[in-house]
Amino acid sequence: MDAEVVVKVGVVLAVLVALWVAADWQRYRRRAVRLGRALHLVDPPPPTPDGPPIEQLAATAERLRSTVRHAPPGTPVARLRGWQAAYDDVLAAACRCLDLEHRLRDLPEGPQRDLERERVERLLVAHGLLLRPPA
Repeated sequence: MDAEVVVKVGVVLAVLVALWVAADWQRYRRRAVRLGRALHLVDPPPPTPDGPPIEQLAATAERLRSTVRHAPPGTPVARLRGWQAAYDDVLAAACRCLDLEHRLRDLPEGPQRDLERERVERLLVAHGLLLRPPA
């Protein structure tokens, strides 16, 4: 009879523990995964990307390139420089995403940066991020 009581108490306790864990399953699951990662039993989480998605970078680059190239006459120089700086930032971010080398931030404003910008544009066209500009 004592063995029956022990088994019944064990079953009741098991059911109570299962209900306790089920009520807060996500927290216990996170703890188990964290412990598994600490013991190298579970793969590390995949890296999270820095910055916007590549599709958004491509759309922004196309929009800014069109804005800079088709600026209406009489547009203030400060606005044009701002658009150009934003375009350079987007090109640099796209290069970072694709692991391409660039020097857009290293070069001073002027002909050298213009040549580097054109080189980066050609690289991004070759990698399919930018569309070819109309001839």
